[in-house]
Amino acid sequence: MTDFSDILLVSDFDRTLTAPDSTIPEANLAAIRSFIERGGRFTVGTGRSAPMFRPYQARIPVNAPLILYNGAAAYDYADETVSGAVWMSGGRALLAYLTERFPDLLLEVQGVDAHYLLGHSPLREAFYRAQGVVCKPVALQDAPEHYHKLALFGAFRSMDVGQFYSGTPEEDARFSDCCAQIMRDWPELRADRAAMRIIDLQDRRAGKGAAARALAGRLGRRTLVCVGDAMNDASMLLEADLAFAPADCSEEVKALGCCTLVRPCAEGSIAGVVEALVRMERD
Repeated sequence: MTDFSDILLVSDFDRTLTAPDSTIPEANLAAIRSFIERGGRFTVGTGRSAPMFRPYQARIPVNAPLILYNGAAAYDYADETVSGAVWMSGGRALLAYLTERFPDLLLEVQGVDAHYLLGHSPLREAFYRAQGVVCKPVALQDAPEHYHKLALFGAFRSMDVGQFYSGTPEEDARFSDCCAQIMRDWPELRADRAAMRIIDLQDRRAGKGAAARALAGRLGRRTLVCVGDAMNDASMLLEADLAFAPADCSEEVKALGCCTLVRPCAEGSIAGVVEALVRMERD
């Protein structure tokens, strides 16, 4: 039987472990269970917050700490604790800059207890309620001053997560320009495109790659295997000893040149990764 006892496998969540409709293919769950039974350690490395990942955490057979907030913190749902948090230093001055500089985008502070929403959008609030996420609309002066991840969204158009993965060429260019502007004005930050119309913001010291490598070290795993589909996964894909991506990943991820492409996400990307690892072991 294939032995995975030296491997930590870290998977992105949306459109990597899940299908585009946010369901989790059964092939992935079966492959993860098989991987763990063969000695592997598996976890999720996602840009989602603790509140946003909560509805899914009991369904996924992880056996290593979860990497949330794009690597800016880990969360243990067993005792509701955060560890390894990398805090952003901008405080409310950064929030003010973002709301003034990008008034057409929706800003939120993704906390441990709730998402704090700046900017008015009833559909956004309905979306989070449907996701089971506690959300609190707040004025700038009432927003949290301490945080480790922010997100900027385009307009909410439906109740489907997939709405943010497509848009016009003009929107694509707009979000790219926003990322570049933020990093010019706040060089201590990293701005990543989690989807075409989502920008994730965090301290430059944080990232999925650093978090995944550190976790592999703590677990005594010499081989780090990562899989992801978007540019907020780039740091862990570049850090990994073996990197994989769904066949329908973003063109930017393909251009990284470090990933072996496996099944499209709807067909079970993680199952494809485990199959590839089995073949490598046999060869």
